[in-house]
Amino acid sequence: MCGIAGVFHYNRNREVAEDVLRDMASSLQHRGPDDEGFYRDERARLGFAFRRLSIVDLARGRQPMATEDGRYWLIFNGEIYNHLDIRSRLEAKGRRFLTNCDTEVILHTYAEYGPACVEHLDGMFAFAIWDSGQRSLFLARDRIGIKPVYYAMTGGSLVFGSEIKALFRHPDLNPRLNHDELARYLTFLCVPPPNTLFEGIHKLRAGHTLLIREGREPEGQTRYWTPFTKNTGPSSEADLTEELRETLTRSIRARLMADVPFGAFLSGGVDSSGIVSIMSRILGRPVETFSVGYKDNDEFNEFEYARQAARTFETNHHEVLIDHNDFRDFLPRLVEHQDEPIADPVCVPLYFVAKLARENGVVVTLVGEGSDELFFGYDFHNRIWKMVKRIWNPVSAFPRPVRSLLTHMAAPFLDVQRRDFLTRLRQGGEPFWGGAVAFYPEELKSLAPTLASDRRREEIIDKLYGEIDSRKPGADFPTRVTYLELMFRLPELLLMRVDKMAMAASVEGRVPFLDHRLVELAFRIPTDQKVKNGRTKHILKEALKDLLPPEILNRRKVGFHVPVTDWFGKVLSPLARDALLDPKLNRLEFWNPEVIHNILERQKTGSHNYGMRIWSLVNFALWYRHWIEGESF
Repeated sequence: MCGIAGVFHYNRNREVAEDVLRDMASSLQHRGPDDEGFYRDERARLGFAFRRLSIVDLARGRQPMATEDGRYWLIFNGEIYNHLDIRSRLEAKGRRFLTNCDTEVILHTYAEYGPACVEHLDGMFAFAIWDSGQRSLFLARDRIGIKPVYYAMTGGSLVFGSEIKALFRHPDLNPRLNHDELARYLTFLCVPPPNTLFEGIHKLRAGHTLLIREGREPEGQTRYWTPFTKNTGPSSEADLTEELRETLTRSIRARLMADVPFGAFLSGGVDSSGIVSIMSRILGRPVETFSVGYKDNDEFNEFEYARQAARTFETNHHEVLIDHNDFRDFLPRLVEHQDEPIADPVCVPLYFVAKLARENGVVVTLVGEGSDELFFGYDFHNRIWKMVKRIWNPVSAFPRPVRSLLTHMAAPFLDVQRRDFLTRLRQGGEPFWGGAVAFYPEELKSLAPTLASDRRREEIIDKLYGEIDSRKPGADFPTRVTYLELMFRLPELLLMRVDKMAMAASVEGRVPFLDHRLVELAFRIPTDQKVKNGRTKHILKEALKDLLPPEILNRRKVGFHVPVTDWFGKVLSPLARDALLDPKLNRLEFWNPEVIHNILERQKTGSHNYGMRIWSLVNFALWYRHWIEGESF
């Protein structure tokens, strides 16, 4: 895992300054504490900056790296798990390698196949390749979006990097709020690609590339992958179960590629326990495992199950406890490392468990993200599905006037979230907007009326559902939901919280459930094999039933939660009040201070559960204070 950054004056007569490159690299030191490197082309129109976290071929994997003839130059963040297979094929074609690292394999793959190189790569990656012969720069992000790439166009120049903070080390760029994305942030807890909450700063979408040629304007992002394959494969449950187990095992085995110590985050759930079980079998020795919990909120802790899994698989288990003081004290660093707000409080415990791993000498960890999205494993997914079958589908069959009458009659008896559900039903919208929604439009009407009427939320939802409807007509509700989560919430919220927080501790997180072949397999598995007789993730549990004890295999899904509702209702109430009722912020009229005051009071008395909503607002307020106003807190 590393940090990359660079500048390309593609349509501008200007040199890339070396001190700017060094400044960009220094902002990414936490991503690569082991080494740094720089490159400027012969005319200094292109410059690369790099920070390295050494994991594979420690002695010879330095970057930027070039082919022997000096035509192609590369900076790369991530891991290519099939690099040995690609190397063998390319050597058979006459290509010569000087190192054993996966970085050089990308270089030669690009030299052989050009932009189509990404189709040959199995792994997580974000990279930039300079072709001095064609005078072009190629940017790529892995299929699932495990690694990020941010960029900005400014007067004929492209500035890019692994983190947004590196871009702001360039003299042409300054942090400014992207007002157009505020409504989408407050709804989805993050901003959908290609935009960010910073004006003019973009992110490469998962499974996309960007090619910039000297003397031409960029043509836009190009998609190279979807999760749908023409190969149907086996269809019986027994055959699919066996294929799933084999694919997951291959994925985990590949992700043990490292020349440094590695381990796993262990919650004691099916996903993390399954990973640790397979790791133990492959390695034949104890796995280093890590868990995080809360000092005064035992109801949120999963230590009982994590310890049971640790005993079962005889791991070297480590734990860390945090409380509201740790949460509060970490906030300045959280805002700095997030770059743009990722309003999921799980970011905080993720940092502390990654820090625990690093303190125990572990540099690479395997994590369980993606399983619930692929196998329809969340309880809220199933609750919405039941509402769709019982309410949405029958009422949708009525003519719009009848639909409108029925929903208007029911609305006064429902809370604001269910009223919003009926509004979408009446207007012919979509029943599900994602697994992380803070404020629906109905909830924003009193808090921020101008944002409530912003249609950009519906645009991203309609676009994503339109994509799957065109590629897989007639897909059922769970399949459409899985696609929505895979294309938006997973890469831009869940995976970014892992990337940003693990890298803040100089730790690499690997995600075996998001091997692209496993993702493609998940889209081939029928819904009735994912959820069967009320049992969520049925086929995954069948694949793991011989590996996990029944207490873990059949335990109810809990999820990774943070007691923000309790904390903001009690000890963190003054912090929230100070952040959200800041006179400077309220002069900008983002929201109604009276409504904010009422939300905080209701949370304090315990009459309402506004914890996640308060956190999304506080996260934004602290972000605005730090990045836009340039103040400390």
